[in-house]
Amino acid sequence: MKKINTYTLLALLASFSAASCAGGGSLVEVPATLMQYQHHPTQARLLTLAKSYAEAINRNLEQQTPCPGQYADFGVTLAWLGQTAKANTMLNNEKMLFPNSTLYVDYLRQTLTPNYMMDNQTDTSKIDVEALDSIHVTYTPEEEALRRQMAEDPEYKRAMKMKAQEKRKREAEAKREARKAQRLAEQEALRAERARQDSINRSQKQTTTPE
Repeated sequence: MKKINTYTLLALLASFSAASCAGGGSLVEVPATLMQYQHHPTQARLLTLAKSYAEAINRNLEQQTPCPGQYADFGVTLAWLGQTAKANTMLNNEKMLFPNSTLYVDYLRQTLTPNYMMDNQTDTSKIDVEALDSIHVTYTPEEEALRRQMAEDPEYKRAMKMKAQEKRKREAEAKREARKAQRLAEQEALRAERARQDSINRSQKQTTTPE
């Protein structure tokens, strides 16, 4: 991936963040997270920034109100984290939803994801924020110490336990919905097959009926 310096990255992020749903209330956390990264640019903070963008996108998906710049910002952070394929998809989302951004987004793609210029794939489904934790980042000694401290904190442990329970609940619900959809599809297929057989039987009966 073609490298760009940190200041260029921050300028790109800030320019899009300033235009993203100004006053809409859906990006309340993101400017603060971006400012934290600007003051202390570490990989861990960049990952936190990516999660903030992903959560903001998901909230606006629920409200069916996509905001200009969100997907582009998210794409830039993903590219800087080395997730170039996913970054390109997010940048393509920006172009698809907001065609006026095409010129600038293509510049970002040429700079950040040059190997994917022929890939115009889009994906505006809900983002799995937890999956972002699988991105490998290097933590500073201070961040590593804080992570160990948090891991031992009883409140943090309880929060993580509740989060895991909620995740299992969502997964179980998704499985139930999938089974329900499968049953409905099988029933519909069975009805269609019975209707087809009935049609064949009627046709055969009419053919064999003596005049």
